[in-house]
Amino acid sequence: MRKLVWLTDLHLVEQGRDWPHGIDPLARLRYCLDEIRALHSDAERLVISGDLIQIGNPGAYGILRSELDRMPMPYHLLTGNHDNRAALLASFPELSSAEGFIQGVEDLGDMRLLYLDTLAADGKHHGELCPIRMRWVREQIRSADERPLLIFLHHPPCDIGVPALDRLRLFNSEELGDLIRARNGATHLFCGHVHRNASGLWAGHPFATLKSLHVQFDLDVTGSGLTRSIEPPGYGIIFIGPNEIILNYRDIPAL
Repeated sequence: MRKLVWLTDLHLVEQGRDWPHGIDPLARLRYCLDEIRALHSDAERLVISGDLIQIGNPGAYGILRSELDRMPMPYHLLTGNHDNRAALLASFPELSSAEGFIQGVEDLGDMRLLYLDTLAADGKHHGELCPIRMRWVREQIRSADERPLLIFLHHPPCDIGVPALDRLRLFNSEELGDLIRARNGATHLFCGHVHRNASGLWAGHPFATLKSLHVQFDLDVTGSGLTRSIEPPGYGIIFIGPNEIILNYRDIPAL
């Protein structure tokens, strides 16, 4: 089976800046990357699904570049609501882009990896796929035919049952849902943003969200505000076979 490693929501800060919530995000990232090098160096890709930096810390992309250049496998980065496209491309000019957005597609053997850019144009924290992005997404999903399709995006396209997070999900996701619902091949969506592990079905296919490598949000199904959780950080290991896509969750120590 083929293997991918999945991280999300690093929230790195520039040197000399205060750590978000008093927790050093770089220490957690380094612990995670050390473990991946030791246990999963055979992975074909490392995917990080957005919120690479804490908002207002564009210099942290250079720190991330230094850490990722030590990894044995290729990596791909997505944008989240804390990210800045211009600053990200300045540190990672090789990132694929289309129509002015940081979105890309890769075919690995008989599977397709689709990387979406859901950063809202107005700087808000919800996600969006504008008509320009959707035109490109439509072409990539339809041309995948019946091959396994793994779609990575920062904002979940549906509610996960936590009101404070659900109001910040991907807006205008109807066309994306229609495209996925029409697929016959194995399809799985991998989402960041919510700092929680959750999974379910959307548009007839499975989706999963993933813990942050920084801090987690509590499972508060009634409150209107975000509440921090004491749960540890974590990452994901994805296995892909001819007719199966399997996600394993891995916790790491809360340094």
